[in-house]
Amino acid sequence: MKALLLFLITMVIVTGALLFATKAENPWPNFAVAFGIWMLFMRWVFNRSGAR
Repeated sequence: MKALLLFLITMVIVTGALLFATKAENPWPNFAVAFGIWMLFMRWVFNRSGAR
């Protein structure tokens, strides 16, 4: 359940960052936020699955 909640939060943040990037004069910081959030989520998922 926690994984689903974190996935949904990740999707909301990433979607917002990518939508803001379409209108931004310099979209690269928004791309960095989007991919950084994905990396944090993946790190959490792989660290959690390795502990079992």
